[in-house]
Amino acid sequence: MAAASNYLEGKIIDNVLRGVSYTPPTAVFVSLHTATPNDTGAAEVTTAAFPAYARKDAANGGAVASGWTPQSGGSSKNANQLIYAVHDGASAITVTHFGLWDAATGGNFLIGAALSSSRTLNPGDVFVIDAQKLTVTVL
Repeated sequence: MAAASNYLEGKIIDNVLRGVSYTPPTAVFVSLHTATPNDTGAAEVTTAAFPAYARKDAANGGAVASGWTPQSGGSSKNANQLIYAVHDGASAITVTHFGLWDAATGGNFLIGAALSSSRTLNPGDVFVIDAQKLTVTVL
């Protein structure tokens, strides 16, 4: 199950209950994490461990809406395959969670969730998220 960050929860509450305008992101970036990201995006893979690592734009450079399926029953899935760079670090990394951000670096952490199964990346491996494999559900 995906969990919204305090930042996003605040934006939703202010928008829905108080009429405070919220400008949605122009892109949503998918991060990889080695433990639960909690409300802050903690435990994101680092460039110290994986020098070529970078968050991936869910829309692969297209319009933000093209990165996600239309919601159905309160859920949406990634619409595109996401291919990360070759793991060029010295040691294996175990990826357990993903996160969604409003920027390629820095920015605001939006949502985090566990992967359906963890994956160990050894040096030389490529991490791929196939289309429709990430599900974000609002409860």
